[in-house]
Amino acid sequence: MTLPKLSVKRPVAVLMCVLMLVVFGISSIFGMEMESTPEMSMPVFMVMTRYEGASPEEVDNLVTDVVESALSSISDVKTMTSRSSEGSSMTTLEFDYNTDMDEKYDEINEALTRLRLPDSADDPTIMEMSMDSSSIMDLSIRANADDNIYSYIENTVVPELEKISGVSSVDMRGGTREYVKVELREEEMEQYGLSMTDISSAIASADFTTTAGEINRGNISLTLEGGVSYDTYESLETIPISLASGDIIHISDVATVSMAEEQMNNISRYNGMDNIRLSISKNQSANTIEICNEISEKVDELNGQGLGLAIEITNNSGETIYENIMNVVSTLLQGLVLSMLVLVVFLGDWRAALIVATSMPLSVFAALVLMAAFGMTINILSLGGLVVGIGMMVDNSIVVIDSCFKMQDGIRTYDDAAIAGANLVNGAVIASTITTIVVFLPIALMDGMSGQLFKDVGFTIVFSLTASLISALTLVPLLFAKFRPVEKQTSAVNRGLHKLERLYGALLDKALCHKLIVVAIAIVMLAGTFVMFTQIDSELMPMSDEGSISISVTTKTGLNIDETDQIMTQLEALVAEQPDVESYSMRGGGGSASITVTLKDDRSMQTDEFIALMRQETAYVENASVEVEERSSMSFGSRGVQINLSGSNLDVLEQTANEVKEVMQEFDGIDSVSTSLSDGDPRAQIVVDSVQAAAIGTTPSAVLSTVRNMISGIEATTLQESDQEYSVKVMYPEDRFYDVSDLSGLMISTRSGGQVPLTDVATIVYNNSPSQIQREDGDYQVSITGQTAIGQSDSSLSGQILARVLQMNLPEGVTVEEGGSMRTMNEEFNAIYGALATAIFLVFVVMAIQFESLRFSLVVMFSVPFAMTGAFLALLLTDMSISMTSLIGLIMLVGIVVNNAIVLVDYTNILRREQGLTAHDALVNSGRSRLRPILMTTLTTVLGLLPSAFGFGGNVEMMQSMSVVVIGGLTLSTLVTLILVPTVYLLFDGEDRRKKGHKTGKRSLLRRNRREQPQVSDAAPVPPEFF
Repeated sequence: MTLPKLSVKRPVAVLMCVLMLVVFGISSIFGMEMESTPEMSMPVFMVMTRYEGASPEEVDNLVTDVVESALSSISDVKTMTSRSSEGSSMTTLEFDYNTDMDEKYDEINEALTRLRLPDSADDPTIMEMSMDSSSIMDLSIRANADDNIYSYIENTVVPELEKISGVSSVDMRGGTREYVKVELREEEMEQYGLSMTDISSAIASADFTTTAGEINRGNISLTLEGGVSYDTYESLETIPISLASGDIIHISDVATVSMAEEQMNNISRYNGMDNIRLSISKNQSANTIEICNEISEKVDELNGQGLGLAIEITNNSGETIYENIMNVVSTLLQGLVLSMLVLVVFLGDWRAALIVATSMPLSVFAALVLMAAFGMTINILSLGGLVVGIGMMVDNSIVVIDSCFKMQDGIRTYDDAAIAGANLVNGAVIASTITTIVVFLPIALMDGMSGQLFKDVGFTIVFSLTASLISALTLVPLLFAKFRPVEKQTSAVNRGLHKLERLYGALLDKALCHKLIVVAIAIVMLAGTFVMFTQIDSELMPMSDEGSISISVTTKTGLNIDETDQIMTQLEALVAEQPDVESYSMRGGGGSASITVTLKDDRSMQTDEFIALMRQETAYVENASVEVEERSSMSFGSRGVQINLSGSNLDVLEQTANEVKEVMQEFDGIDSVSTSLSDGDPRAQIVVDSVQAAAIGTTPSAVLSTVRNMISGIEATTLQESDQEYSVKVMYPEDRFYDVSDLSGLMISTRSGGQVPLTDVATIVYNNSPSQIQREDGDYQVSITGQTAIGQSDSSLSGQILARVLQMNLPEGVTVEEGGSMRTMNEEFNAIYGALATAIFLVFVVMAIQFESLRFSLVVMFSVPFAMTGAFLALLLTDMSISMTSLIGLIMLVGIVVNNAIVLVDYTNILRREQGLTAHDALVNSGRSRLRPILMTTLTTVLGLLPSAFGFGGNVEMMQSMSVVVIGGLTLSTLVTLILVPTVYLLFDGEDRRKKGHKTGKRSLLRRNRREQPQVSDAAPVPPEFF
């Protein structure tokens, strides 16, 4: 018993299955996690090693080189890069995407255990790169009064947030920390012959608790404890100090003890007001929306406790994800409504339209159930797959109901017409669905970022179209038999279709008589395809206008945190005076800082225009380099042009980089240029004479330790006062060592207890060093990065600049390549182009199996190139770029556009076989007969994608270019297929001359009613009439 017959005979069973599908589909919605993108893992490990106080050159020679040598034994490494900066070494190992990362972690860990690093260097730390490493929520915390809240936030609020399930870390920036300052008086210190270490040791040893063993008291065993405790900072002044003479003095005799505020090495403000910023990150497997909701509840709880805190949420990824998903759902519903309107208009009967339309919600529910079963999440891309497929979900149902109407013309009962009509196209719709979904196999198997990113799109379309196939073969015949729709031949739409069929038949007849002209026009169109392809810009991913920008600042070498703060205050004032700004937050530290700006929804200018304005306003900021870029939650790298130079000689690379920088600055589309070898902080290096140091009974490391302590101070102990803990820091007055010349008076203790000036054992050497040193696969590397102007193409400029650099007379041993996002784009595009070629091959294989003919398969494949013509034309007309999403749309097109060609070829073969028509007559009749289902399926797909293509529903730019590609490619391919495929069929068939009696047969054929179809016997097998 066939599936259609079983469904008609067992209506209750079918309806119960439908009910189960709806229930499970709804429950799946509430049980699945919501995320912005699919979970992505990067095959990248980073090895970080701290070497405090070392210059980039020292880090490179003493740490990075050693780490790279140890890691060179790791197998299957695709690329090894490193970056040596002041006090830090970062080595990155990238593997192929199918690598077992757990095994590689063990290999790396074992290799690092054999390292021999400098004694003062920390042990290396292994980190795995994650796409979810950025914060999911940011909090701004201020005190309602002038109270210092740093310790409370650090010791109370942060731990409370870290207790929330799924929170991995809370990063704290800004604010000032209270501490106990023991400020030494130099004259008294020299008078008593004391050093800073003496004072620090006295404080550290004065506050203690210890056990002295156990003793019995009667039959009870007691633990002996003792110690001294200081619970106020004033009490520290009473700590005694024993002098060499045997006298006793107190801390107050040589130092002043007070509470002080320490400015942290980073600053933070929100809307121009100082704050403490908390950036909260989650575990990779945690649910972003749930965590953000819990954090919001905790914030409300803290604000309601009357603690004098004003906590404000400045960034909430959970809300952003939810809003984006709801926007996609809105787009999906809009597409569903438009597709249903097509059905009502073309079918002319609300019952028939309702029967076909049931495939859409049921297919969506089935897709949701399967998504949940496979552990997928509800994200922009998985729902985007449903948006793309919404119009295609009714294609099979349209074929089935059209066939049922034809069977009904034979005055059959509705039950018999439903069974016979569905059976007639049973094989055809199965083959059609396979043709459409087979193209997603190479997408699912792609390596790289694109494979992980878009596999959800492929899976959801496969799930929904498979469900639509089952619905078409079960539910549609059942509802046709029960609802008994009537095809209204006399409606205005049908009358218009009849006229269109006659016009198309006449046009096709003329085209078949002028095959060479048709082929010549097709060749011209193909040539135009290549021309259009060269005129379209390329980008890795389309940016979505979320109204957010980033202002990144790199200050002039040597500026301290206070001077950086002044520059940022100036930039904040520029931002604050812009009327389109909703809010802004600033954070910075060391030689860099950034401002994140959120624009109003009802702003007067586009984000690009605002960026251009801010670049103009910040172009003349002194002592800093300012970059203004758009921010996007779906961004995969910063914009700009990057050229990488590699070689074995760092000095030669530096000179070449400066020459390349000058070349890059000559291009009009480049706003600013920088290199990775920019000068670092100026350094005053203390060179200790080891012989002189030994002569006074000390060592070079002890001398340097003394200098560090006297400049930076010593943290002696901690003081617990009430419920707060404060560090106790011994230090000289802040202005004691303000200038490097002050070091000449710094005294070093000798073995005999005396003191000598620093200059007796050391000299001071001044030099500059690069801010960082890069390597790739063992060679040094320098990156030259150019910020592109608004409206300029990164890909076009990158190609021009690379060509210009390659024309330079580069030194021997220096190699050049594109870097940054262009390098990633080329890698991902190559993977997608490979998937596209595989998809075309798979579709051809399916066609060959279906037709049992390579010739007919080749005829059908002629519709594919013109899909690309339409796709590129649509991108040009909408001013969109070729990106990963648009290329995935091209792959989808390969499986979609061939269906219209299959309709014509398959039914032409049936007419020739069943009625004995000539190829010419069969093609004309087949074209007229199949025009309506071709138009219906094309329009349902196109209109279903229109909301996404127009960007309705919010930030849907990621799916927008994919929708534009499918609409453009399907529309033009359909128009071309209706003329070109019959022409190519006739050329391949060999009928290039019309016989004498052909005209008479043709005229009578054109007068036939379109419903004259070959009569099908229920007992005889019939070739499939493919949709």
